[in-house]
Amino acid sequence: MAISVVVLGIVASIGSVVLIGVRDTNSNTTGVPYTLAGQAATGIGEYGNWFKIIVIVGVAAVILGLIFVAFRPQQTAGNY
Repeated sequence: MAISVVVLGIVASIGSVVLIGVRDTNSNTTGVPYTLAGQAATGIGEYGNWFKIIVIVGVAAVILGLIFVAFRPQQTAGNY
């Protein structure tokens, strides 16, 4: 899980840099490509604000899963 969180952060960062680069290559600042790339970069930037919450929820899910596995009823060979 930890490696996936790191990869997700790297992908979001690189995506934001690429979108800003695409936006800055357009000379028409009122055109649709410029506006769309700017809005997409803003959206990825907003994702960064939620990143801590997403990580906390993921860790909590793993911990709850381990607790449920640890306290599940034991099954015997003849009791399915």
